[in-house]
Amino acid sequence: MSRNEQFIDEHEIRKAISMLKPSGEHFEVRIIGQKRLSGYFGDAETLINALRNSVDLRSTNVYITLNELKDGVSQRTQFEHFKVLKGEPSTGDGDIASFSWLFIDVDPVRPAGISASDAELNKTYAVAKSVYTYLKNLGFEEPIKAVSGNGSHLLYKIGLVNTEENKQLLEDCLNVLDAMFSTEDAKIDVVNFNPSRICKLYGTLAQKGADTEQRPHRMSRILTPDVEVKQTTKVYLQKLADALPKEPEPPQEYNNYNPSEFDVEQWMDKHGIRHRPRENYKSGFKYVLEACPFNENHKAPDSVVYRLNNGALGFKCSHNSCSHKTWKDFRTFYEPDAYDRSPISDADKHIEEGWKQHNRNKTTIPYKPLTVSTPEYPMFETAMMILDKPEKEREFIRTGIKVIDKKMMGLEKGTISVVSGLRASAKSTLLSNICLNAIDDGQTVICYSGELTDNNFLRWMLLQAAGKANTRQSREYENYFTVAEEIQREIGQWMGDHFWLYNNEYGNQFSKIVSTLGSVAEDKKADLIIIDNLMALDLHDLSADKYDAQTAFVWALKNLAKLSNTHIIFVAHPKKADGFLRLDDISGSGNISNIVDNAFIIHRINEDFRKKTKETFGWKANDPRYEGTNCIEICKSREGGIQDEFVPLWYEVNTKRLKNDMSENIHYGWEELPQPQCTEIHDDSMELPFKP
Repeated sequence: MSRNEQFIDEHEIRKAISMLKPSGEHFEVRIIGQKRLSGYFGDAETLINALRNSVDLRSTNVYITLNELKDGVSQRTQFEHFKVLKGEPSTGDGDIASFSWLFIDVDPVRPAGISASDAELNKTYAVAKSVYTYLKNLGFEEPIKAVSGNGSHLLYKIGLVNTEENKQLLEDCLNVLDAMFSTEDAKIDVVNFNPSRICKLYGTLAQKGADTEQRPHRMSRILTPDVEVKQTTKVYLQKLADALPKEPEPPQEYNNYNPSEFDVEQWMDKHGIRHRPRENYKSGFKYVLEACPFNENHKAPDSVVYRLNNGALGFKCSHNSCSHKTWKDFRTFYEPDAYDRSPISDADKHIEEGWKQHNRNKTTIPYKPLTVSTPEYPMFETAMMILDKPEKEREFIRTGIKVIDKKMMGLEKGTISVVSGLRASAKSTLLSNICLNAIDDGQTVICYSGELTDNNFLRWMLLQAAGKANTRQSREYENYFTVAEEIQREIGQWMGDHFWLYNNEYGNQFSKIVSTLGSVAEDKKADLIIIDNLMALDLHDLSADKYDAQTAFVWALKNLAKLSNTHIIFVAHPKKADGFLRLDDISGSGNISNIVDNAFIIHRINEDFRKKTKETFGWKANDPRYEGTNCIEICKSREGGIQDEFVPLWYEVNTKRLKNDMSENIHYGWEELPQPQCTEIHDDSMELPFKP
């Protein structure tokens, strides 16, 4: 038995080096006790041998450099053994090539120089688990989860070049988490952004103060299984950092043109906003709200108002549905005119509120046979006759694509849209996204898919609804992802009777299907009908000529949309199988594009797309529309007159989602429901209490 065996766990050290240094890079290990020792190593076994016999580990603590060293740094005199530091250099910020990890260290508040009690350590578990859940919902990949012996650690793999910009980014991330999650009992260390940061070497004993029953020395260790850790991309770090208010609000009438005089506590008391006493943290102070104003079920400590030392104000709720809310949203919730905004028009207010508060008791127009009937109004009308007619309330379907929802207000009910694109351009993906957004807004959707079985159609929707945090990659197939059965059923219950899929066993004859759609739309009070796709329908009963039949089909859909007060969106394949598609290339000669109210084309952003858009529209090589994986083109919008509007989108493989930006991570309403414990998709250490 070596003299240091009680101070180290060799298995844990091997695991730590395997996970923290997977590419076999060199690293520095520092021993801090009565003397300060340092050594550079390239593998776990050499390090373990040095720890086992060459040093005395009593009353010491052992640390490791987290980030990637520059070439040559490890060739200092203390390579592969420990040496007392007497003026020799150890790793400095300039010796780091890149940031390998975002290091989140939650420490208990206690007197310096002593170990944490069990109660104090439990406080750090609770904070770390809240941070983990929040970042998971934000889109971060799974971290390394560890216990230092006196606190809790989360390490997210990032891989950023060592620059001042990236250093500032990590500092902002830690400051945001500190403002949101630090408590009077456990605080996030906000200084862990410097490149040469050291971390506890897991598998070594934490030895602070006397080893007592109340405050024992504990072995540090990694709780996460020894598996490859996926890298969280920079866009998610930026998304987190952007929650930090950078500047105080400008002088306004509400703050007497002096932002520093605005008393946020007095303002909250004035509006009856219940909160806990003020808590100080390193960068400012905060108030934990009794409940989030946007959802009263989000109880303390889930929502906070915080103020930085520079006077900047922030609001954050850690729940999915409120994660996008800012201080301005919070302020205007209680004071709608706080920022001297112009009142929202009645039309815009209806659209904004209608998506989320859809009237389920709306009056629907009964389905009628698709024949021309004698209207009950004059054939010709004067201007005053038109003005005196009761105006129909306009209703819209939110697509989830921000540009479409902003410029077109979404998809108006009583109208029809066509979607086209080459094979594998993500047409069906787009329709599934729109379907889920409608369901999330409380609207009812009827779907027809002639190409996919009901199981396959639903499988794709379940992946999209589940989100990246709830999908798992198959061990056998590279791009095959699944959702645990428990979560599938949660999503299914959430969809409820807002989703209806036609059973293909009843055939694909158009006249029968369109008649059925009309009846079902009336019965279910449908808001949206999705048909994927035109080519899967048997249209022979309309006309022997294919294009004439397709034209008759679209006219029938247009009539059905008006009679049933729904929006109908359908897929039509292009007439040509390759090349750069334009509006006139959609099946059915030019008739389809003339009849529909809106037309969209989905493009894959590949070399052919880049070449054609440069030739046709004169786009530059660095055009931001090339940054996505796909692009939706608004070819026609009858109401808005929009055409040739290209909107970049990002396809996420594991969820089959089309996203507005790389960091978007939408959460649907099912996640707000009580969730079952599900060990099938999460390792136990993440689902069970955050304890070693």
